[in-house]
Amino acid sequence: MSSRRLHIGVDAWNLLRDRRGIGRYTRALLREWSTTFVDDVDLTLLVPEWPAWWYAPRYRREAHANLGVRSRAAAEGTDIDVLWFPWNGLSWTARKPKVAVLHDASIFALDMAPAQRQREVLPFRRAVTEGARIVTDSEFSKCELLRYLSPASQAIDVVPLGVDPPSHDTPPRPKLPFSVPYIFFVGEFEKRKGIDLLLDAVARLDADLQASVGLVLAGETRGTTPFETRLPIAILGHVDDVALAALYSHAAVFVYPSRYEGFGLPVLEAMAHGTPVVASNAGGIPEAGGNAANYFTSGDAHALAASLTEVLRNSNLAEDLRQRGLVRAREMTWARTAQKTLAIVCQHTYHAGDRPSAGTDSSLAH
Repeated sequence: MSSRRLHIGVDAWNLLRDRRGIGRYTRALLREWSTTFVDDVDLTLLVPEWPAWWYAPRYRREAHANLGVRSRAAAEGTDIDVLWFPWNGLSWTARKPKVAVLHDASIFALDMAPAQRQREVLPFRRAVTEGARIVTDSEFSKCELLRYLSPASQAIDVVPLGVDPPSHDTPPRPKLPFSVPYIFFVGEFEKRKGIDLLLDAVARLDADLQASVGLVLAGETRGTTPFETRLPIAILGHVDDVALAALYSHAAVFVYPSRYEGFGLPVLEAMAHGTPVVASNAGGIPEAGGNAANYFTSGDAHALAASLTEVLRNSNLAEDLRQRGLVRAREMTWARTAQKTLAIVCQHTYHAGDRPSAGTDSSLAH
């Protein structure tokens, strides 16, 4: 039995650009594997650019770790044991053992142009045809992937996402064009994320609430969507991690009205900052929030308005949600996600008896 650490080649093609939940997930696992699990794994970032050394400093800064960086063309025939693809499937073909993360099945379930669907489905199909071990974020997504992909010969492992504990020091309230308590939304401004539903719902709030709360929207805008509301409104676009933490921490309520979601990472992030959460019951969102969110029926603006009203008017309910959320966030950590994913990577790489898989040692079980 070899004592050498497992050498994981990480498909890093989108590491420099992705600021969504997938990018946050990838950076968090790289951080945990290179710190908490440093005795178990070596990591090499595999990048599309050549020569890799020229681009290596940028990738290391993005990963916040002094990792090896190679061109992905060098993955074959090297000392790399297994490849990890975190960006929704296999972005390139490889002969080594590989683990592919398929975060959800939205590209199959949602309306989109045929050419776009054909392009985005390709990495998913490649993961199946090349026999990758598949990991997804929720039981909901597992069922959806089985329905659309039918990977009969492959297991699909569910590993929920995690969250970082917030700083003990509450950040200062962000600078906004109003001083009243606010409802907070973060996500892309698109129908899937329910931005239209949210605007409809706040228009249904009682007049006294509309006069006493504001609305803060953060995320990538789509086109020139009009935002007409009687509430004071701040549209921030993309915000960095420091600003996002402050926005979560000072919100009266965080709202997540998505119509289709494989997990719902912002729900956990809001809970970790002690913010009451109102969320739709769509897809895998209840698997993220557990019993710590005030859920409403997906797609129902009247139900969303009622849920927001409950939290904004009932301080006891808001405090109960806040405390439940903090407990939920402490249960769902990135260290837990990293450990479970590493155990799957090890299991897929080695035959029984060659090496104990990660997670069998008690030091990896926490």
